[in-house]
Amino acid sequence: MNPLDLNRLNIQAPYSVWQVAEGAYGFKTAYDVLYRIVFTPDQTIWEEGAYEFGILNENHKSSPGDKQLRKTVFCIIEEFFASNPEILLYQCETGDNRQAMRDRLFLRWFSEYEHSEKYYIKVSEIVAEGVSNYAAVIIQRNNPEFDRIINDFDNFIGFFQNKPE
Repeated sequence: MNPLDLNRLNIQAPYSVWQVAEGAYGFKTAYDVLYRIVFTPDQTIWEEGAYEFGILNENHKSSPGDKQLRKTVFCIIEEFFASNPEILLYQCETGDNRQAMRDRLFLRWFSEYEHSEKYYIKVSEIVAEGVSNYAAVIIQRNNPEFDRIINDFDNFIGFFQNKPE
């Protein structure tokens, strides 16, 4: 993954973003919540060009209704795609059984995002052992491999949704 251009990113982002490690970026909100955004290479579906995207609340504080948080996250996503015209995958964290709420929140953020028309997001629910998990793919609508990427994602998800018990 090419590193994000922090100068360009910080011109747009409401919260100052810094690099924590390779593929990991941090920022602190007005509510003193420390977030880490990570991009991890993911070869689950594709051999190369896909990254899992994660949003980690490092100090487990809340920042209710913080629109600057949402805007900073999307500035980071924009910068990822400016530097890496590839595929983002995400899976909602399942440790506390709040994955459905996280999925709805991210989709609401995405629908309210001012440049959402540039991107395509597809979310799928996978039920395993009675637990719903949410996985998504995010790609630029102008990606020349758009149809193949969506088809590959659908086939991958379909395997899990049609898996015999």
